Amino acid sequence: MMYFVSSTCMTRILGDQGRGEYALLQNQFTLLAMLFGLSMPLGITYFTTKNNGDPSTVVRISATWILFSLTGVLLVLLLIFNVSSLGAVFLPNMALRWEYLLYLLLCIVASHVNSFVSAILLSLKKFRTLNQVAMLAAAMNAVGFAALYAARSHIGPGQGLLLVLAVSLTCNLATTTVWCTIYARVVRIMPFPTWNWMLIRPFLAFVLISYLSDLINLINYRFDVWVVGNSAGTAQLGLYAVAVGLGQLFFYIPEPFSRVIQPFLYGDTSPAMVQRYKFISRLNFSTVALLSLTLGLSAHWVIPLLYGQAFIGSAQALYWLLPGIVFVSSSKLVTPLLVGGKMIRYFLYATSTAAVVTIVLDLLLVPRFGIVGAALASTVSYFTLLVMQCLAVRYKMGIHVWDMFLLKPSDLNMILGIIQKRLRSVQSS
Repeated sequence: MMYFVSSTCMTRILGDQGRGEYALLQNQFTLLAMLFGLSMPLGITYFTTKNNGDPSTVVRISATWILFSLTGVLLVLLLIFNVSSLGAVFLPNMALRWEYLLYLLLCIVASHVNSFVSAILLSLKKFRTLNQVAMLAAAMNAVGFAALYAARSHIGPGQGLLLVLAVSLTCNLATTTVWCTIYARVVRIMPFPTWNWMLIRPFLAFVLISYLSDLINLINYRFDVWVVGNSAGTAQLGLYAVAVGLGQLFFYIPEPFSRVIQPFLYGDTSPAMVQRYKFISRLNFSTVALLSLTLGLSAHWVIPLLYGQAFIGSAQALYWLLPGIVFVSSSKLVTPLLVGGKMIRYFLYATSTAAVVTIVLDLLLVPRFGIVGAALASTVSYFTLLVMQCLAVRYKMGIHVWDMFLLKPSDLNMILGIIQKRLRSVQSS
């Protein structure tokens, strides 16, 4: 909800044109962060869990990765800055300045440091700390953008995007400072890099399959943004970004579920654990589906109320996008099950198939139907991704998938019991 406040205030400040420029810039951040990220957080959590919670080896490998990432991102940004033809492809024209490139560099490095520390704490099952930092980061963003929105009358022409990026960067760096402080107090291992290939090789052999999957999956999440930006312009992209942003608010529902079950599934895929996993999967799918239906029915009134009448065009795209949000939210919980069952290669097959669907449908539909075509292409792609993953779970892992989606009456009783137990615990304390 706090990130929703941040997004709403930011969109109000930027308008449709500025929101489109911000979306393009964030696209490059996502691309470079993933390109040099090597899916290291997955490897950190997986191998620390397998090593009975000892992160010493993983810390050394991760320190090497962060050095590699910093060097690689810096070289790529310098290349983009000095070769105008590359800059025209990778960044909006207004972003070909050193301030924007410095923003990208600092955000990417901060993102990798945050991912490194949080992945180690996840493997150690430090859920309380993870939740506290997540709440703090969201609160800083909400306060920062709300304050900027309150002072919008003092923002001069052309200054909105710069100020939005300044608030975003400040919050990111503050969060990184908190993560580093927690690392020093909890983990207490000096992150000296290692160049021992015997240590690095098995780690890379595992993460590179996920890395390739993530790069391909980036097409599923971001290709539509590039096509809309090039085909329909930044104003239409701003409308589409609002629809995507509203839909992706529901990604915050599977995120904590996925985070919590990872260190358990990576060490145990027994029938008892799978049953617990299925309960979480049903809760996730049913919650996202209900909220998506509610948002879809009210979008025509909610969007103008939140962002202004200029963004009414976002509602039509959101209608077609919401089913895909439900599918991909469920997919986010199927992936840890595949990793825990040593079936990660099937995630690669699923993302590859979905990426082909995304590219073909975006190129066919966006020029003709605009942002509605982009939304429809995304929904079909996300459905393909979920179906492919479920087929792997059913026929390669031998786990039935029909009971992974809708809540049962017994689930509701269990949820009620959990809530009552929690309330009694709070009252007694």
